[in-house]
Amino acid sequence: MEVNLHGAMSEQALIHWSNIVFDEIERIHHALSFHQPDSDLSALNFALLTQPTTEFLLSPDLVKVLSFAEELSKKTQGLYDISVAATLVASKHLPDHLFSHAPLESYQPLGNFADVTIRQNKISSKRPIIFDLGGIAKGYAVDQALALLPKDIRGSINAGGDMQVIDWQKQTVEVKYSSRNNALKKLPLLNSALATSGSYYNEGGSQYFNPKTQRYIKIKGSMSVFAAKAMHADALTKVAIMMTRKDAQSILRDYNASAISINRFGFSRQFT
Repeated sequence: MEVNLHGAMSEQALIHWSNIVFDEIERIHHALSFHQPDSDLSALNFALLTQPTTEFLLSPDLVKVLSFAEELSKKTQGLYDISVAATLVASKHLPDHLFSHAPLESYQPLGNFADVTIRQNKISSKRPIIFDLGGIAKGYAVDQALALLPKDIRGSINAGGDMQVIDWQKQTVEVKYSSRNNALKKLPLLNSALATSGSYYNEGGSQYFNPKTQRYIKIKGSMSVFAAKAMHADALTKVAIMMTRKDAQSILRDYNASAISINRFGFSRQFT
């Protein structure tokens, strides 16, 4: 993670605000992590797995993230679906700590996001279900950390490919599009937030699973999305990867977002 802040204040004050950013991102990372057995997300997943029809009280972070995930799932007619977590567990892309008491197979058939009901700060499901927020939580954390900063601070927050840049106009950014160290492409910033996804980030293969085709997707290059919120950009990279160009453009416009794909040779293509 990189935090670069500057402004009309002392170095000590800037360090103080940088530490606040780090602490907030770390707090949210832990709370929304599938990998942490004691996270808020793991508590939710265990409840939805064992007592799905009983309403579960959501934390404020989960309310915000799940509400947006539900909205995007509806807009994409189920193509964006964070309930693919079970498939990722079965393929060993995610840990199986939720199933130490009973195997994954004993909960079949598992549900999808269409089975879920979110009412204010409560959630329930018609069928057992688990979520993975790996494709949305990091962007949300960046947004929340940025919101804590005073208005007279400038700079950027970069959490492993998800970033927010204050005063982004007329700035550029280098985007990685291959596992090669020198595979960097300079792009203009099209909005304050940027998220980039690529199969080269994932050791052991692609984690982009299409719930409609029931197949994994491996992209040869990268997909970057620019939006006002890093949470939107983070999630929309997966939409841009999985949908046709025409359909993706429609969704991107709903969030005033733009996308740039870079192939493995470094050639870029923009669509909005």
